[in-house]
Amino acid sequence: PVHFPEKGDIICEDVDFAYEEGRKVLRHIHMTFKRGSLTAIVGESGCGKSTVAGLLTGRNRHYTGSICVGNVSLPDIRESSLMENVTYVSFNSYLFKGTVGENLRLAAPEADDDRLWEVLEQTRLADFLRSQQGLATMLSEKGSNLSGGQCQRLALARAILHDSPVYIFDEATSNIDVESENVIMEQILELARTKTVILISHRLANVVSADQIYVMEAGRVKESGRHGQLIQKSGVYQALWQTQQSLENYGMAQAG
Repeated sequence: PVHFPEKGDIICEDVDFAYEEGRKVLRHIHMTFKRGSLTAIVGESGCGKSTVAGLLTGRNRHYTGSICVGNVSLPDIRESSLMENVTYVSFNSYLFKGTVGENLRLAAPEADDDRLWEVLEQTRLADFLRSQQGLATMLSEKGSNLSGGQCQRLALARAILHDSPVYIFDEATSNIDVESENVIMEQILELARTKTVILISHRLANVVSADQIYVMEAGRVKESGRHGQLIQKSGVYQALWQTQQSLENYGMAQAG
């Protein structure tokens, strides 16, 4: 096994995957995730978005086709190196019972307090934690004494500390408050300036500025392009966009 290549794009070519024999969940997937860019994967629930994330993190094995990082095949990369170089943030990131500082230092054991406060500032948690016990603030199991948005921002702070070349955000902004969603999206865009960032989202408002969007349906890539291009095709993306826009407008009208 070799180390994860620091540079290079991630390329999936003709990838098929099944959790069980004869029931393919991914078919003929071609995707390129460019370094220093933001690539989004969108589509309805159950279309295969998270399965792709599972392949890239090494959780889902036994696929056919090829997945390469730079010019190295994914299965040739040492598992510990893969975990070090790919940071995965999901919609229910695990926070364990312990202090905020301990939770953060999982990602960077050597980090000094100044560095921890820096990422807490970035994720707009610093003021709140100063009003508590700072880095010594205790979290209960799964962070249940914080709001959902605060938990996600803490998970994001930990991810930033991990400082890896590749980041995968899997529905990391679902079911949280708008302020937290905005903070997380802002940091995702910031990371994408230097890292390979993959954003999996069912909410299209968050992928408008992505460099490349893959639209999935029933385990296949149906369309790809930038938001402006996809919105002009009368395809899956345009239909999803219109549905979501009208739902959001309806919600605002109800609230207003």
